[in-house]
Amino acid sequence: MGPRVEQLVVDSWFRHPPALIAAMASAPTVGVIRAFVLQWTKFSRLFPRWVGSIISNCPEFSVIAYEVENLMSEVVRDPAGDDNHYQLLVRLGESVGLTRAEIESHPPLPEAADAFDWLWEQARHPDWLVGFTAVNGLEILGDRNLPAAYGLSAGTGLDPEPYARALGIDDDSLEFFEVSDQADAGHGHETVEIIARHTPPERQDEILAVLAESMARLRRMMDAVWRLANRIDAEQAEGGERR
Repeated sequence: MGPRVEQLVVDSWFRHPPALIAAMASAPTVGVIRAFVLQWTKFSRLFPRWVGSIISNCPEFSVIAYEVENLMSEVVRDPAGDDNHYQLLVRLGESVGLTRAEIESHPPLPEAADAFDWLWEQARHPDWLVGFTAVNGLEILGDRNLPAAYGLSAGTGLDPEPYARALGIDDDSLEFFEVSDQADAGHGHETVEIIARHTPPERQDEILAVLAESMARLRRMMDAVWRLANRIDAEQAEGGERR
């Protein structure tokens, strides 16, 4: 099952990554970072609640331990950083001119809201494996080692180097990407192992379909965030021309 999970992620995501992720991995703009922060903070606030729902239905102690460790990074403090992921996201947004008030008051895009609603439904599913695959399966997309293992050069968008190079953002402001890049490289591999270990042969197609749907919904969200990023950059350029 593990190779099937990896192959699905590679074929459905890394071979043709969303335009936003490709930009984040190569030449991010201010608009890209602002749009990402404005929407991903919404994901970050909901993720612990989804995970809590999965834990409430899960009898597997090792899976619960994995999820609790995940929650520590998201809600309390990432062991590789000096704060939790949400606060690091806010710091990133502030580095490109957003205020906390702007970040927290900005509504989710319709495509993001649709993805979040679906993830809520899956997280509350009585079968914990369905919720885990839908929610935690997305962490596989942050495993920087996976595309390389299949001969691809696609990035995850979490490498801090392009942001420093393209925009000169300092290390402290890029800590979200630094810790996420490290965490997801491990979490993605562990997630594959958990899904593979707990999926019986007769359910493999069903569970793979859940993961495929989760990635498809995230892709629609990322495409909408990409359009928002382009609007932000266009407004910035227009404002500069007027001045």
